[in-house]
Amino acid sequence: MGLEEGMVGAVRKEVEVFGVTYDRYVLLQLHKILVRRLGLHEVVEMPSHGAKAAGSLYSIGFGLCGANVTLVNPEMEMMKGWDELGIADRVRVVEDVDVYRTGFEEGRFDLSWNFVTWTELADPPVYLEEMKRISKRYVLLVTCNNFQPGYPWHRLIHRIYGFPWTHGEVRYNRVSRVKKMFRDAGLRVTEWGAIDTPGWPDPSGPRDIRLHRRFGAPEEKPRWEVPMVHYIKTRRFPLWMRALGRWDMAFRKGPWKLPMSHLFYVLGWKKK
Repeated sequence: MGLEEGMVGAVRKEVEVFGVTYDRYVLLQLHKILVRRLGLHEVVEMPSHGAKAAGSLYSIGFGLCGANVTLVNPEMEMMKGWDELGIADRVRVVEDVDVYRTGFEEGRFDLSWNFVTWTELADPPVYLEEMKRISKRYVLLVTCNNFQPGYPWHRLIHRIYGFPWTHGEVRYNRVSRVKKMFRDAGLRVTEWGAIDTPGWPDPSGPRDIRLHRRFGAPEEKPRWEVPMVHYIKTRRFPLWMRALGRWDMAFRKGPWKLPMSHLFYVLGWKKK
């Protein structure tokens, strides 16, 4: 699986696999499209911890495109990635924030968004209301897609090995429910679709099993190495990734790729 593991002090090391790296690649492409098309200058990611990968780095695409980024409740050990990419001046960190009552002024950001982890929250509809309040224009949620063959396999792994389900409320991993949640919050859905469509199901079993065994408790986290940071620094992305990414993003809108896509996204506009 292309994984490297080791011990750094008492902390295990994990290298993000090529599937996670491809997740990050398509996010870069989506961010580039949104910044240019929507004219984004101020972006907030809330919360900004990781989902079986390094947190605090999901918004680097916005920073690379010149937007200012605020990270709410990030994983501080991974903030070094912003320094390595030379965009530390584009990011601001805010810790210990109640995501239901942030204290940010209304309309502070052009876009409020989250990658996957919002489904872990106790009350997503209330959270979405706060995301709407602090945005002057747009809200974006990127979410795991249950309408693909890897999902039942993932549930089976948890049942067979007795792992507690730590991946959020699965009913929100359906695009129809997320779109309805946007409408209920008074957000007009302006675009939605499927991304991260590499051709293999998500997740792959061995990696998921290993991570659950080694980092089962919330406070137990690996020391992540993120190959995407190296690719961005060198501007040398693998050919397969670039080719797959072009197809992936060209046909992202609508339901066509949902049966094999690992992720879907919903973009909402705040009505005036």
